[in-house]
Amino acid sequence: MRRNGWQLPYHPLQVVAVSVFLALAFAFYVFFAPFVGRKVFQDVAVWLYTPVVSCVFFLYIWCAATDPADPGVFKSMKYLRLYGSGKHKHPKECRQTISDVGLEIEGTGEKQEHEFAAASEKSMTQSKNKTPSCCSATLSSFLLIFYPLYFVFSCCQPREWSEQQTSEEGMFFCSLCEVEVLKYSKHCRICDKCVDGFDHHCRWLNNCIGKRNYMKFFILLTSSLFLLILQSAIGVLVLVFCFVERKEFSIQIVSKLGSSFSVVPYVIVVASCTILAMVASLPIAQLLFFHILLIMKVAFNSFIFHLMLQND
Repeated sequence: MRRNGWQLPYHPLQVVAVSVFLALAFAFYVFFAPFVGRKVFQDVAVWLYTPVVSCVFFLYIWCAATDPADPGVFKSMKYLRLYGSGKHKHPKECRQTISDVGLEIEGTGEKQEHEFAAASEKSMTQSKNKTPSCCSATLSSFLLIFYPLYFVFSCCQPREWSEQQTSEEGMFFCSLCEVEVLKYSKHCRICDKCVDGFDHHCRWLNNCIGKRNYMKFFILLTSSLFLLILQSAIGVLVLVFCFVERKEFSIQIVSKLGSSFSVVPYVIVVASCTILAMVASLPIAQLLFFHILLIMKVAFNSFIFHLMLQND
């Protein structure tokens, strides 16, 4: 059962999304903004880009860190078997749990105790003999960067089950989660849990989009599209300046990036990042407009429903 998008293993598209985001942000501050033109235009470009890129960064972490599971899942026997009560236990409770487990093992007989000890020793030996691979090193670096922020955001997520919501929406039993869930919840087979107000499973976030993180996801789409359009426009503007004022531009490139950079590699880097931003903006724009149509459809249906109630 996956709790959020930052739980291992990461999806390849999630790694691609984070890598492209960091590469485009680095390219903007190094290759785009310093060559927009006058100092005033450079400052305006940075002031426009910085709050938007910060918003996308924190919203991405927040959406992936949110656990959109149905509130009933937290009380299911399946969830309790995997994560206990879902909260951090007191050290006394941890010691009590360990002692209870020890008593259970001791009561099962001497044979099972020896098998348990042999299996534990074997697993410890295997873990010591393992050598870290390149993939594991990459995953560790992602954990080092994003886990502190994920921990902050995940602690802010409420896990309350409203009795009024239960009575209004009704309950259904999910045999996979082994618990009763809300009427509009749906079981995600990738995360192996029911999600309240399930919309879809986003592979770029490696997390489900539901009632608890849908609004943040919608704002993330909007800000990401604006960010990519802004970077594409500034990239095209910089390329135009580069071809119109080539001599002056070559001097600026040497003074700001060093003598190892010339006009040709600079144009290749800026053009590649601009094309990448344009290509990335197309699926985001399509997904954003699709969700806008869904929201308008839901709003229109609710408006018609209220009109019918008033007429009755």
